[in-house]
Amino acid sequence: MNKFKAATVTAALAVTAVALPMATAGPAAAATSAVGKCVKATWHPSNNSVDIANNCKKAIKVQIAERFWPDSDCYTIRAGGELHYKGTGQLTGIKYC
Repeated sequence: MNKFKAATVTAALAVTAVALPMATAGPAAAATSAVGKCVKATWHPSNNSVDIANNCKKAIKVQIAERFWPDSDCYTIRAGGELHYKGTGQLTGIKYC
């Protein structure tokens, strides 16, 4: 790995660790700390997926963080809607976009 790429990866990891309070928490704790109380995440570690239910009164945009892989795109979940996300890497948490 060249020096520039190594520095970029190191900087990205440092920003992620500071910006995401979920970096040290397990998936269930991460979901409750990163999104509102009206959003419920049900984790399925055996098949590396999560179901996110939006019980808020308005639509939300969420992004799923993955360890060792880029985070997901931002997904809009309408009020009363649900999202099923199957991860590529190990899922580590959810955050608003």
